[in-house]
Amino acid sequence: MWPAFRQMVEHFQDAGYRFVGPDAFLEAEDRVVFLSFDDNYRCFWTALPLLEELGVVATFYVNTCAFRGRACQAEIDAYFDRLHFFGERVPLSIAELHEIAAAGHVVGAHGHSHRILAVLPATEARADIKRSKRLLQDLTGQEVAHFSYPYGMRRHFNEDLRAFCRSIGFRTIANAIPGMQFATRSADRIQRSVWRLNAPIDVNLDNLRVDGRLFQGLTGRSAVG
Repeated sequence: MWPAFRQMVEHFQDAGYRFVGPDAFLEAEDRVVFLSFDDNYRCFWTALPLLEELGVVATFYVNTCAFRGRACQAEIDAYFDRLHFFGERVPLSIAELHEIAAAGHVVGAHGHSHRILAVLPATEARADIKRSKRLLQDLTGQEVAHFSYPYGMRRHFNEDLRAFCRSIGFRTIANAIPGMQFATRSADRIQRSVWRLNAPIDVNLDNLRVDGRLFQGLTGRSAVG
């Protein structure tokens, strides 16, 4: 996995891109890449030396329900069940989260429990979002101003929740809809595309070149498989 990650980073750096956080991504006029990770995996922490070596700033959107040493094993297993993840089920510890923040990376919120917010009762969805922001701020001692909603497609979120996120102090909101890299950069709709480390780099680059704005607007689904 990490050799493919290094190949991806070096490809963009060789092409003159720099890796930045969400605020700089929106403000930059030069070539920039916004690199982010969702959920809560210990491998985020194990990647810190590589990120430092490569000179990469990343954003980590973290769920707060399953920190190692804070949540019981049943809660951790239930969390990974929701992710349909059956690999090594080891989430971050709070100490590891601190190290990520101390290394200069951006810590953002990804909701508390990683549920589909758009299908929850509005009060429950808002509480889940607010809880994740408050917990991360308490744990890191830093402002948490960036949010990505679980699952990332248009059908998983709605405009009422988007307005709520802005009202409680989130400066940016990110999705995960491939094929939207040609859309205008917007603070409440940072467009992200999945980079598949098990796929050839040319396949990932071809996916980034897809302009799926019309298809996504009509269907709410990604134009990239």
